[in-house]
Amino acid sequence: NQVSDYVFPQREEAQLVISSNDIAKMSPTEIQKLAHGFQVYQIELERQNAVLQKTQSQLLATKYRYQKLYDCAPISFFTLNKQGYVTDANLAACELLDFSEIQLQGTKYLKYIHTEDQSRFYLFFKLILKTIKKQRIEIRAKQSNGKFIDVACQGACNYTNESEIEVLLTLQDISEQKRVEQAIFQLNEQLKQKVSVQTEELVSNNKQLHEKINEIKSSRRQLVAREAKLNSIFNAAVEGIITINEKGTIESANSAATKIFNYHANELIGKHVNKLMPSPHNELYDDFLQYYLPSHQAEIIGKIRQLDGRRKDGSLVPLDLSISKYKIDDKPFFTGMIRDVSERKRKELVDKQHLDELAHVTRMGLMGEMASGIAHEVNQPLTAIATYCQVSLSMLNTDKPDLLSLQDVLQKTEKQALRAGQIISRMRAFITSNKLQRSTVDINELVDDAMDLGRDDCQKFSVECSLELADALPSISADRVQIEQVLLNLIKNSIDAVSKLPKDKQRKISIQTYLREDKKIEIRVKDNGQGINEVEQGKIFTPFFTTKESGMGMGLSICQSLINAHGGELRFSSERTKGSTFYFTLPVIGNSNED
Repeated sequence: NQVSDYVFPQREEAQLVISSNDIAKMSPTEIQKLAHGFQVYQIELERQNAVLQKTQSQLLATKYRYQKLYDCAPISFFTLNKQGYVTDANLAACELLDFSEIQLQGTKYLKYIHTEDQSRFYLFFKLILKTIKKQRIEIRAKQSNGKFIDVACQGACNYTNESEIEVLLTLQDISEQKRVEQAIFQLNEQLKQKVSVQTEELVSNNKQLHEKINEIKSSRRQLVAREAKLNSIFNAAVEGIITINEKGTIESANSAATKIFNYHANELIGKHVNKLMPSPHNELYDDFLQYYLPSHQAEIIGKIRQLDGRRKDGSLVPLDLSISKYKIDDKPFFTGMIRDVSERKRKELVDKQHLDELAHVTRMGLMGEMASGIAHEVNQPLTAIATYCQVSLSMLNTDKPDLLSLQDVLQKTEKQALRAGQIISRMRAFITSNKLQRSTVDINELVDDAMDLGRDDCQKFSVECSLELADALPSISADRVQIEQVLLNLIKNSIDAVSKLPKDKQRKISIQTYLREDKKIEIRVKDNGQGINEVEQGKIFTPFFTTKESGMGMGLSICQSLINAHGGELRFSSERTKGSTFYFTLPVIGNSNED
């Protein structure tokens, strides 16, 4: 530092300019002083030169370090002259565009920019030169393979040592950032769309919720009104209505129910329903609820059953009961519809007595119409008996009567006498019976007996009668005389129908029996008469309606009542010019629906 700061004295500086001629004039002492000054000056120059070399070395090291930093920087650097040509590029810039430094130097920078971005970059470049301020732009840069990448470009001006202006550019690959931004943008758009949709849904749901709330409010008002209306109907109903829970406890009872049993409502609600049942049914009702009802609901729910109820005073009242089931919070409840049928039972008894009287009158009428046939049928065994008696007397008048032959004749006589007695007994029972007396009956035997009573009329009108009776039919429980009356009435009607056919046309009646799939026996009486027209078909079972000139119009009506009383049905089918078929069903023993 002392050397670098050394300043020569003015005297020595003045002496340095002394010419060689002046040196010759100097004295040795002056020359020696001058030489000493030169030596000192030389030493100072050498010291300054050493300092300069050291500084140069440091500058070169710094330049090398900064050049290395420039080349190894992760950011791409480009240097452009004011005409836009590349004068320098670091390693990152070469790697970014996939060009060597040699390939880049001296080329127009616009060459590496997408054509759609070139005009924007040109304005960006001019703006840097004009304002000498930092500028930023996003463009698409072209790589050596022809692909384009998104880059962020920043530029600024710089002056060289020669006072030339240059533009320094930095490029940063933002492709991934763009991709992420695009993805975020798309996600934001999707989110906006989803939010929009959900907002619409929420608005719609909110609207629906308000509508539901209004509906609920309206429904609540309607329920209150309906409950008041139902309570009014409930208590105004003619039939008794009682609701019980699964344990048999009475939950509600209307006015009609309390009237039937002569209780107040508060005397029934909360009490067990067996309070309204006579012994022994009341003791069995808990088992009925617990075991029988769950497994036999289809047989009980919705079906009308007949039973007796117990009034407050202990007296019994005949009832029709139908049960329905409903659930509240998965708990079962049962509602019983109860009807006091005391008046109906009384009327049924009166009607039955009246029906029996009408049936008796009908039987008398039928027997009057068939009197000649029955007399002829009875006359046949009487004539045979008289003949057999004459033969027997003739055989006894011989010297040696043939006892074996006589025995055979007497047996025939006995058989004909029994036959005549059976005909008279059956006719008497048919006429006098007016009470329902059930017994076990073989329906095929009953058909044979009825056919025997009508056989004479079949012969009289040349009617061919055939029987198609199924084998091994199960027995029925019926009033033999009443079912025989129905059969005889249907047979007589069929005979009347075919008797109107021309004599040259064959007249046929067939009686069929068979067992149906529902375990009921069906009996069919079929004829090939003219059939029944549509007007008559609609009135055929109507009391006092008849198609006969002298008929009473009660036969089929009474027959239908008798069959219904036995748990069966009487129906018919008819087609003009092809005849009619009347058929009725009877339940077999063990399959009756009667309670």
